Amino acid sequence: MDTFPIMKNPKRMMIPFLACLVSGFLWTSPATASDMMSTICNNQVVSVGARRGEVMAKCGKPLSTSREAVNKETSQALKRKKTGKKKTDDDKDRVVATKKKTTKEQAETWTYNIDGSYRFFIFKEGKLANIEAGGLVN
Repeated sequence: MDTFPIMKNPKRMMIPFLACLVSGFLWTSPATASDMMSTICNNQVVSVGARRGEVMAKCGKPLSTSREAVNKETSQALKRKKTGKKKTDDDKDRVVATKKKTTKEQAETWTYNIDGSYRFFIFKEGKLANIEAGGLVN
């Protein structure tokens, strides 16, 4: 009498092996990622895109807040048109230069203690732009 009849057929072993392999990938913790799209505060979901008032209503007052100016760089392509001639397919507008513009954007960070670890809620233009996971609270 065989104790492990499944071992005789290697093809039958492939399915349990693949199931274990895939489940290992699915069990990785999302808290290991530095950026998150949403988190849970007081049994309510807070997602990127929420306004400050909504976050305050769901999560309460933060442990701390900070503000900083962040440089935001935008670029614009400048084109030159030929004058005095009829426009043909060969005379398409050509990009001559790229104009770069740097503006300062206000970013506000709220710090929360959620389930024993820090969460940093980063607001830009009044909306939640990013949620970052921090270290464990002592």
